[in-house]
Amino acid sequence: MRAFAAPDFLHLTYRDDLDFLVVRWLRPVSGPETRLGYQLILEAARQCGCPYWLLDGRRRLPADEETTRWGLEEFFPHLAELLGKPVYMSQLLSPSYQQLTDSLSAFQAAEQDQQRTYQMRRFNDETTAVQWLQLLQRQK
Repeated sequence: MRAFAAPDFLHLTYRDDLDFLVVRWLRPVSGPETRLGYQLILEAARQCGCPYWLLDGRRRLPADEETTRWGLEEFFPHLAELLGKPVYMSQLLSPSYQQLTDSLSAFQAAEQDQQRTYQMRRFNDETTAVQWLQLLQRQK
């Protein structure tokens, strides 16, 4: 396991036994903190060459509209070119956070985009979130 330096709102490790980046948001975060966090995640992914990300957001609140737009329209669509391979994100969310994201048209549009170079799924259960990433790894 390799730990990366991160601000107080983020715990970031690479689990070589799973070939995952495991990211735990440790508290509610602002828009700028969210952007910084994702930049740090990308840098760690580059260092490990790891496209499989387990993102635990159960302790954070949903991002504001502008930060959501930034993630779905600017950051996530460029991950494959920045990392050199498609990225697979398993988001672990509280039930209310997942329900909110499921209802947002921005998430629905991103999920239906046929040109999307990343995959993102949202889960309430960590075991299921891990299993989805492992299934994708076996399919490669």
